[in-house]
Amino acid sequence: MRTYDRLITKMDADSIASLYATDGELGKVAKGRDSIKKFLLTFKKFQVLLNESKTDSIVMAGDSAVQTGSYRQEVILPSKDTAHLKGLFHANWIWKKSEGWHIKKMETTPISNQ
Repeated sequence: MRTYDRLITKMDADSIASLYATDGELGKVAKGRDSIKKFLLTFKKFQVLLNESKTDSIVMAGDSAVQTGSYRQEVILPSKDTAHLKGLFHANWIWKKSEGWHIKKMETTPISNQ
């Protein structure tokens, strides 16, 4: 998740998409690396100042893992306003022997914003 946080801060759509499995899902909005990248590129005019995640639990079983936790973000919107966001995340990971861990599905639930 530290890598994910760092890449979100940079809004590096290519690298973020590569963290997902080839058929990975970003919530209900994008499935597959190309679709995830295309979705993330719609946020090019947003400047992420901070993206921090905190893991509450990881449960591993064979070649998969389920991770839950919370996140917070500070983002400068295209309007130049700053949004302070926080919420919960749920990530399903899969181990690919030749590639390492990849996100199979990531879902977030906002709990507040200002």
